[in-house]
Amino acid sequence: MPLEYLFVEQEARQGLFATEPSPGELEQFFRLDARALELARAKRRAATRLGWAVQWGTVRINARQ
Repeated sequence: MPLEYLFVEQEARQGLFATEPSPGELEQFFRLDARALELARAKRRAATRLGWAVQWGTVRINARQ
């Protein structure tokens, strides 16, 4: 993904959590509930299901701030 549209500070933070998540937070935000499992299982390939689940958890954990 091109990063030309980001400020230097934003580019440095790309791919990082806002704060270091604790093990409890990782468990809380990356655990798939019934609805999320249903959405993940609808993806065609295993890699796509995994990628979707990681993105789902990342959005949830970053939204906590």
